Amino acid sequence: MTISFRLPGIGKRTTKLQERVDRLEIVRDASLYENELLVERLAELELAIEDQGWMSIGGFGDNDFSREKLRVIGRNARLFYLKNPLINRGVNVQVYYVFGQGVNILAEDETVNEVVQAFLDDARNQAELTSQQSMEMKERELRILGNLFFVFFTDPKTGRVTVRTIPVDEIEEVVCDPEDAKAPWMYKRMWASANGAQQIEYYPDWRFSSPSKPATAPDGKRVNWDTPVYHVKTGGLPDMRFGVSEVYSALDWAKAYTQFLEDWATLTRAYSRFAYRISLPTKSDLRAAKSRLGTTLGMSSGETNPPPLVGSMALTTPGVDISPIRIGGANVSAEDGRRMLLMVAAAVGLPETFFGDVSVGTLATANSLDRPTELKMVSRQTLWSNVFGNILDWVILQAVKAGTLPGTIIPEVDGTPIVELEIDPETGDPRDGTVLVTFPPILEHDIGAGVDAVVKAATLDGKASAGWLDERELARMLLDALGETEIDAMLDRLYPPDEEGEPKEPAPETEEFVMALRDLREAVRVIVGGE
Repeated sequence: MTISFRLPGIGKRTTKLQERVDRLEIVRDASLYENELLVERLAELELAIEDQGWMSIGGFGDNDFSREKLRVIGRNARLFYLKNPLINRGVNVQVYYVFGQGVNILAEDETVNEVVQAFLDDARNQAELTSQQSMEMKERELRILGNLFFVFFTDPKTGRVTVRTIPVDEIEEVVCDPEDAKAPWMYKRMWASANGAQQIEYYPDWRFSSPSKPATAPDGKRVNWDTPVYHVKTGGLPDMRFGVSEVYSALDWAKAYTQFLEDWATLTRAYSRFAYRISLPTKSDLRAAKSRLGTTLGMSSGETNPPPLVGSMALTTPGVDISPIRIGGANVSAEDGRRMLLMVAAAVGLPETFFGDVSVGTLATANSLDRPTELKMVSRQTLWSNVFGNILDWVILQAVKAGTLPGTIIPEVDGTPIVELEIDPETGDPRDGTVLVTFPPILEHDIGAGVDAVVKAATLDGKASAGWLDERELARMLLDALGETEIDAMLDRLYPPDEEGEPKEPAPETEEFVMALRDLREAVRVIVGGE
């Protein structure tokens, strides 16, 4: 038996409460709908920003491009270099200035120099970096993509180092010290194997020293501790983990200039479709002229009414006017696109004369560079001096580890290895591991100035010799100023070693030597056109 009670007014209250709940649900649904609209509108605003010429870069916060964006930029820059003459020229001119005359790499100590030269002469390293062609290719790649990832393979028994590069698109992430974003630890590499399967591995930075070296990363992927990576980046900002293509800012203007010239060529072809205008007084004259001027050229039946030969004379009756259609006063000229060309020149950092318009150049611009361009090339050479110096420091370190170069390795507090070479028995001091990386002068007039400076230093400007430069060292300086690339071979011919393999002691400077230097100075001035 079920007993039920019904209190007065309870049913009405329940109905009202349910109505309130229903209204709240309607309001909630409307709020959710409004939130969805708000999200959609924000997305539309972001797209509108991109349409206005801005781009939401994403990636590592608001200060770096995402990897996908960088890949798109790199692919565009690569295609523009291969297709667009302006980008191609802007990249290649810098390559010519930086490596067109080669580079001199020499260690001051003879024992260290043997290790350095063995690395440079290795056929495998020449294929990647140390030959003339390879150096130019690496400069070209760095300019187009903004990144180089050198990877070192070392034979632990001999200390022999082989250098290779990992394709930029395969480096997915740069893992940095959580407390120092400018201290890279690892490079995450993703690539497809021969069977199409995706591979993921990690490579340590060449300066990263870890007390423990686990075989796998936290995500379970392999860590290649024996093959560190040296990352060189350009074109970006200090807080970016990847570099950016150095021609990125020129791509849009190069495309715009190309499209302008294409439109101009199309318009010119349209203007040139009719070469002459013939004015005739009557329609019958017009039909007669059409019949006379008609040609069957191109028909399979053969030509029966050939057009007049070049240079033919037109004979007309009074009232007939034959005049050429002139396109010289067309509204659009090819020179109207010059401002777009100047934007490309500004983006790649080269003057307008380097893009084919010699009319704006002079003899001075042909024999010299404007100061910003000159410093740009010198700065790039300095960058490559540091790159070669860092790589050769690694080569020397591995040679010491393998015992092929006598010395000891002393780790610093943070684990960074410091190389101390053995004592030189002749001097009693540790051998000098310094490696000199020098480039010939960029400008031709620098030869005369360099030789003049060397001669003045040696002869005190034609006065008595200062006596602080020996003849062999003076010859090295002169050969470097003259742009000689095989300095060591030239010195060996000028100063053949004695029976013990050491260079002969230079003869004391004489009046004849001083006169010879004067003659050399005058000869160089004549050659380079100096005063």
